[in-house]
Amino acid sequence: MAVLTGSHYRPGYLRRGIALLATALLTATAAVAGTAAPAQAAVPDRWGFAYLQTPTPAPGTILDTTRQWGGWKATAPALWASVDQIGLGRYRVRFPLTASANGVAHVTAVDNDPRWCQAFQNYPSGTDQIVVVQCYRPGGAPDNSRFVVDYTAASGVLPPGSDAFGYVKADPGGAPMSSYNSAGAGNLVTQIGTGFYEVRLNGLGTGLLDGNLQATAEHPNSPRRCKIAGWTSSGGAIVAYVFCFDAGGSMADSWFNLTYHRQRPVFGAVPPTRFAYLWSPALGGPSDFNSAGGVNTIMVSGVGQSLVTLPAVGFQRTTVQVTAFGATPDYCNLQAPWGLSGNTVLVRNVICFNAAGTQTPNNFFLTYSSSV
Repeated sequence: MAVLTGSHYRPGYLRRGIALLATALLTATAAVAGTAAPAQAAVPDRWGFAYLQTPTPAPGTILDTTRQWGGWKATAPALWASVDQIGLGRYRVRFPLTASANGVAHVTAVDNDPRWCQAFQNYPSGTDQIVVVQCYRPGGAPDNSRFVVDYTAASGVLPPGSDAFGYVKADPGGAPMSSYNSAGAGNLVTQIGTGFYEVRLNGLGTGLLDGNLQATAEHPNSPRRCKIAGWTSSGGAIVAYVFCFDAGGSMADSWFNLTYHRQRPVFGAVPPTRFAYLWSPALGGPSDFNSAGGVNTIMVSGVGQSLVTLPAVGFQRTTVQVTAFGATPDYCNLQAPWGLSGNTVLVRNVICFNAAGTQTPNNFFLTYSSSV
């Protein structure tokens, strides 16, 4: 069994949550619910990613066409994802031909200033999928921000021994609202304490801390942030521990979306075949992957800032998501849009803040994919 958790400091109001996390990690066991069946439906059924290039878009703005793509392009290449601003810091993103009732959404703010963005809600609208995004500044006041957003919905299973993909969307009490497991073994969410959830993705573990995790808060009424506090691979399961916080940094119940992917992009589709991901505490280990064999790197570029370089995977349209790792209320975003230098992806920078909005070092998960 592999286990790791991490943080840079431990405020007093988090002691109970950290103690519960330590107990959960030490006692993690897996009850695998079944054996994977032969491959069936494609994984995923619907998917898309997009980047909002301006914090104040005009109605019906087409999202950055160099940083969006989706499964709909196979049959409707002329269609593009679009956005409407419907309030301060609130945006309605429309993914064409992507309607589904069983998906998850991930959002990462893109801003030099302390901001975070969460899912407000997502729902099908005719043949399209709507993801409403809400962004905040420190203190919890709504504010405009750029962001990157992904959506995916999947069914069917993958062959035994292949790569892995799974996700859950859970309500504040831990009840799953959407769920997918590429091994067909089922997922389980348990609320352990206030704002503290265990997510068990049965049949997706290898015994190593490999693959990548992303978590995004979702709440229609209140500012929330969620992150990965710790994770383990045990008994054939990936077990992730999610901490959620309110605007002030206190642990708080929340809806949340969580995705695990191993040797697949964060939205689950293959192709694309040019993608990469990493986990900052274990660069060079099994959670550090580059589909083209390039060597991913992280360089500290300032207080709470990290320049991430992903060689040989920079092609066509692209997406990046970031999730903070550790037990504190700190969170991580993208300081600016990622770019390409030849076929090398430059993420300049991952930028992390504490609850007060001060830049601070923090570990993170990062995942990237191209459209090819």
